[in-house]
Amino acid sequence: MAGVESYLSRKKVAPRVLIVDDESDARTTVCRWLTRAGFQCGEAASGREAIARLHDQETHLLTLDISVPDRSGLEILSQIKQRWPDTEVLVLTALEETATAVEAMTLGAYGYLLKPIGSSELIFQAKKALERRDLIVERRHYTATLEAKVRQQMQAIRLAHEETILRLLSASRYRDEETGTHVRRTGLYCELFTEVLGWPSDQVQNIRLAAPMHDLGKIGIPDAILQKPGKLTPQEFAVMKTHTVIGAQMLEGSESEILQMAHEIAMSHHERWDGTGYPRGLAGLAIPESARILAIVDVFDALTHHRVYHEALPENQAMEIMEQGRGKHFDPFLFSVFLSLLPEIRRIAHQNPDDLAGSYVGSAKAVIPPTTPEVLLPISVGR
Repeated sequence: MAGVESYLSRKKVAPRVLIVDDESDARTTVCRWLTRAGFQCGEAASGREAIARLHDQETHLLTLDISVPDRSGLEILSQIKQRWPDTEVLVLTALEETATAVEAMTLGAYGYLLKPIGSSELIFQAKKALERRDLIVERRHYTATLEAKVRQQMQAIRLAHEETILRLLSASRYRDEETGTHVRRTGLYCELFTEVLGWPSDQVQNIRLAAPMHDLGKIGIPDAILQKPGKLTPQEFAVMKTHTVIGAQMLEGSESEILQMAHEIAMSHHERWDGTGYPRGLAGLAIPESARILAIVDVFDALTHHRVYHEALPENQAMEIMEQGRGKHFDPFLFSVFLSLLPEIRRIAHQNPDDLAGSYVGSAKAVIPPTTPEVLLPISVGR
């Protein structure tokens, strides 16, 4: 009994045991033994009463007679293990049936003890059952704690990764004013978009970080072209289009899932649904979905915010322009999803304004300088 005393001495609160047996004398005897050994005991004369007791109070161990009158003991055992899996069960029975014993153990009973049973054996088995329960509970707690720490560490790594990306991209801002809060907004737009589409949560977070890198290749474009306030010549536009390939080359070959997604977006975000985009002339579903999503939100953000080559447009005018691109420039299904998300898109835009005055308009006051008519054509919006 020393092992039992040692086990119970480590417990701040005495383990609670529920004794389920239709025979009053049997319940009284078992309760007396376990109480003397340091357990808290309760009694139930039927399965229904036992379930009610379990509802009322946490029970660590239950002794169960297979032959309770109102229902099968095995049925009660099954219900207990389904609803209170942390409650250990010792079956006490006069039925010496191998099949019943096997079924009881299969259903989750810790032990199958034949009556009559001595106090020492019962107390020993109770202690071993509770030790197993403690081990399972502690292991679950340890696993949950470890998983929480891993999640915290992964979040810290992701935040550091995000900060590094945004700080590196901020260097581009000195050459191209589009890359300030524009890149942050595109990431948030894509996050919202993919959540609604049902992407896995890790991929949703990946695109939030990958989307801001879509124009990374503009680092390789000469200032005279990148910062030109008017329409580009065909020769200049040919140079501008290389930013997709430059960005993809800068991002290729990484084992990071974020950078792999950033690579496909950088390469393909100027492809068009009808196959007339660049750099590879991909069409339809051959264009990665991430790039098809970015294409929509990038054009919307470019139209509704100030750019070196045009002033911000009111939303209604921007939407008229974009509607022309449905099924041509834009994936028609994704464009419909985008329309359903406009209230949230507006919220993100207003919460992340450009540093420049009058960035996001949403009214009919903005006008387009006559020197930049190309913004009215969906294929020429943005650079």
